[in-house]
Amino acid sequence: MHFAAGEWLILLALVPLAWLLVKAADRRADRRARTLLGPSPQRQREQWHPLVRGWRRFFYLAALALLVLAIARPQWGASEVTVTQRGRDVVIALDISNSMLAEDTTPNRLERAKAELTTFLRDQSSSRIGLVLFAGAAFVQCPLTSDHGTCEIFLDMAAPDMISAQGTALASALEVGRELLMSGRDPSAPASTQAILLVTDGEDLEGDWEDEARACVQAGITVVPVGIGEETGGLIPVTDDQGRPDGFLKDEDGQLVLSRIDLASLDRLAALGGGSTFRVGLDGLAGQRLRTVLERLDEREFEERQVTAWQERYHWPLWLALICLALAVVLRPRARIAAPGVVLVLLLASVPGSVEAADVIRPESADAAARGREHYAAGRWEEALQEFEAARALAPDDPRLALAVGETLARLERWPEAEREFARARALTDRQDLRAESLYNSGTAALARGSADTASTFLRESLRLDPAQEDALRNLEAALMQQQQQQDGQDQQQDQDQQQGQDQQQGQDQQQENQGERGDQDPEQQKPQDQQESPPQQPGPPDQPQDPPEPDQGEQPPPAQQDPAEMDREQLDREQALQILRALDRDEKELKRSIQKRLEGGQNRSGKRW
Repeated sequence: MHFAAGEWLILLALVPLAWLLVKAADRRADRRARTLLGPSPQRQREQWHPLVRGWRRFFYLAALALLVLAIARPQWGASEVTVTQRGRDVVIALDISNSMLAEDTTPNRLERAKAELTTFLRDQSSSRIGLVLFAGAAFVQCPLTSDHGTCEIFLDMAAPDMISAQGTALASALEVGRELLMSGRDPSAPASTQAILLVTDGEDLEGDWEDEARACVQAGITVVPVGIGEETGGLIPVTDDQGRPDGFLKDEDGQLVLSRIDLASLDRLAALGGGSTFRVGLDGLAGQRLRTVLERLDEREFEERQVTAWQERYHWPLWLALICLALAVVLRPRARIAAPGVVLVLLLASVPGSVEAADVIRPESADAAARGREHYAAGRWEEALQEFEAARALAPDDPRLALAVGETLARLERWPEAEREFARARALTDRQDLRAESLYNSGTAALARGSADTASTFLRESLRLDPAQEDALRNLEAALMQQQQQQDGQDQQQDQDQQQGQDQQQGQDQQQENQGERGDQDPEQQKPQDQQESPPQQPGPPDQPQDPPEPDQGEQPPPAQQDPAEMDREQLDREQALQILRALDRDEKELKRSIQKRLEGGQNRSGKRW
């Protein structure tokens, strides 16, 4: 057994302390009673039960001890769980040059920066942190790690004597920080997941930092400059060989060195990345503004590891504590125990999983539910529905009876009524198992009605509450396949409509082309055949014979017909298109048959947890 909050177990010392206080109070009360009533005060007390009084106190003390155990969260039944860590890569580049010993910031710049960075590390629990220390040169003190405790140890060790090359080389710090981030970068992850937190007083004594800052920006690394110190400046204390104060630092000319924060350089550095400068003492490294800047960066998956997950068992001592409190309230030392049945009812109603309160108060509802289960198992759905509804009338707030009524209605294919019962069951309970069961039944009913979208929604929610449901997984797969089938049918109908539109347009174009060819013919050829063969004759005397008509020498040839080769080619193209459509239709039918076989193979859950 394991306690998740074992520090609360110290409160168990209150139990013997409370017992001692009660005994001391009893002795004082007995002395006062003997003074008032004589040497035998118990005889003067009406209906006094010392045994009941002792049991009542025992139950109170036991309830106190059990409540302490519940607060300590006992756990047992461990299981291995895979945890994926997501976060960002942040490199802290800390200036440890001698100028960081200036005391214009209390106690000095370096100690104040270390205190702020420790708070920052505790706020970035999901990120990998690396530490780079620099002065006249830079080096990696701690590589990228999610173990922030180790990083805090290295940070606490930071001091100016860790590096011999004094000065402030911002370019070297940016270069080492960029190389550290590039070495830990995942090629498949986005580049905008890394940042350099440059903590310095800004006095760059080496120069040439702008080119390195641009290289960081081009690599997708966000540079966040953090200035520490005052613009008025401060003197740099020095010590002798024994570590005792020995005045302040002087330059080659014997003048005292006054170190000031260089805000202009830090502002230019921030402007290259489109950000702004932070100040220790004004913003704070754990402030909301810096947290907002880092949250804008993308997150990526660092690693997957196996952790031990314990099952919470605090509810067992909590239930026992409530039972002890109920018994302590019921027991009265100044009254006879005349109602043991009440104690039994409270005890049975308080123990989880033994006897439900509804079963103790209304046993007839349990009998009706049992008869309903017998009818349900025998396939007599109407009789089972009558018994379940009778049981629900006696216990209307029992979600299990609502589930039983809903599943029976689903067997009778009364889908709207079944869905109402499933929704009622969800409204009556907060237990995840019953809610998952209700959502599973709603999704299965929607799938049977052909509503694949609604079914997938209910089944996904049910699996979110109870991922171990194999039947829900199979039904969700069937719903998704049905959705895909409906989408494929819609796409095929659209393709057929488009093909018909193209065929109609092609026929119209061909008709217009034929009409155009007929319009180009000679107007004399468009006349009726009898008019071309019988031109009008000149009138003459009635008895004078007329000459027979002569044939027209300028008669035009018949209209030109379409090329037979072209007609054959067009007919061949249409036949090929029809053959392709028939082949696609056969493939679609074969796919539907295979999907139907897979749908018929699954078994729905019976749902017997009423």
